[in-house]
Amino acid sequence: MLALYHMWTSTCSKKVRICLHEKGLDWENRAVKGGSVRENLAPWYLKINPYGVVPSLDHDGGIITESCVILEYLEDVFPDVRLRPIEPGSRAQMRWWLDKSESVVHKNINIISHNRFMAARMADLNLEEKRAMAERYPKLALRAERMRRYRDGVSVEEETLAEGLLAELLDEMEVTLSTSPWLAGDEFSLADISITPFLERFQVNGLTALIDWTARPKLGDWWRRIQERPSFDVGMALDKADS
Repeated sequence: MLALYHMWTSTCSKKVRICLHEKGLDWENRAVKGGSVRENLAPWYLKINPYGVVPSLDHDGGIITESCVILEYLEDVFPDVRLRPIEPGSRAQMRWWLDKSESVVHKNINIISHNRFMAARMADLNLEEKRAMAERYPKLALRAERMRRYRDGVSVEEETLAEGLLAELLDEMEVTLSTSPWLAGDEFSLADISITPFLERFQVNGLTALIDWTARPKLGDWWRRIQERPSFDVGMALDKADS
């Protein structure tokens, strides 16, 4: 049995839901409430994922965490609908995009999102209240990063750099898509899934310059084709459970 601990609004959760639909897999919905409830930091969930993040996949009692790891796990265990290229070079390219989806896209959209959403929520909190929020994260590195951001915020220079790094990667996508229909070659793959939810998040954050497809027409065509896939609506669906 497959069960997914996820948040409906979580970008990384959306990756996994898209993959599950592409593979035609049934799964049990174990939605984790976010917002002020923060079930991801509750003791019961920290027993499942000590880092306090979503998604987490339960497969017959075995827990798999980290969205890109989950994508590859699903490919290993359920290979009938293939989402990983056969040719070694294309497979390596797929993994390159999986890495960039986290090390560049996820990292930098989080920086931008802090000022556009989180900062307003933190405005009325004093330093001790901010520290108490950060202390709820069980792992040292994540706790320290949260405290630094809650205390200092994100500077204009940091946000400008983040947007520039995202634009640079989108330019690389445009070049790649000029020679192949999908990010890892001729077939839709985990590479495309790993990037998809983040482009929707660009829209939510009002990053209009990044999603101006006149500057990147091949990327715009890729985005149109992504949205036409049935897995897009299913994977990107929202629910009131996160509020």
